[in-house]
Amino acid sequence: MKPELRREAILRAATSVFAAKGYHQASVTDIIQAADIARGTFYLYFEGKREIFAELVDVLTLRLLGCMKRVDLSPGAPPWTEQIRANILRIATILREERELTQILYNHAMGLDEEFDRKIREFYEVITRTTEGAFRLGQEMGLLRKDINPALVARHVVGSIKEVMYHAARQGTGKISTERLVDELMSYSTRGLLGNRQNPELSTPRPQKKKK
Repeated sequence: MKPELRREAILRAATSVFAAKGYHQASVTDIIQAADIARGTFYLYFEGKREIFAELVDVLTLRLLGCMKRVDLSPGAPPWTEQIRANILRIATILREERELTQILYNHAMGLDEEFDRKIREFYEVITRTTEGAFRLGQEMGLLRKDINPALVARHVVGSIKEVMYHAARQGTGKISTERLVDELMSYSTRGLLGNRQNPELSTPRPQKKKK
C-alpha cells in the first residue's frame, strides 16, 4: 500500500476508535488493531495518539472553516438569506458526512488540554464573528430589526446550530434530510430577526386588549 493511502487508513481507524472510546480511553494498541497494521508501521507515521488526534481535529475544523463564504451584499448578489443558508448547508453536509469526526469534535476535543481548547474556541469564534458581521450588515440595510444585539444573537444562532448538528450527526441521515434540517434552522433563526418589511408578521399590529 502506498504511504499516503496507509496514512489515510490509519487516520480512518483512529477516527472510529476515538469516536467510540474517547481520547483518554483509546490507546495506540486499539488504533493498531483497528487499522490491522504492525506497531512499527504506526510509528512510521505518527508519534502517538495525541498527534493523530490533533490531526483529526485540525482536518475537520479546516474543512468547516474553508467551506464558509463571506456574505456579499453588493448589487446583484444573491439574497443574504440564501447566502447564509448556503453556508449552513455546506457546514451541515460536512458534519453529517463525517459523523465520527463530528462526535470527536463535540464530545472529546474540549477539555483535553489548553492547545486543543484554544483551537476549538478559535474555530467557533471565527464562525460567530462571521455570523455577527452578516447581522450587522443586515441591520444597516434595514433587513433586520434595529433593536437586536448582533454579537449576542450570533452566539445564540451558532450555539443552536451546533447543538442541532451534533444530534443530527449522531442519528445519521435517515431521520431528516440535510436540506430540510437547514430549512428548519433558517426558519427558526431568522423569523424573529427580520425587520417589518421582511417579516409580514411583524407588520401586523397585535389586537389591543379591551380595558375592563
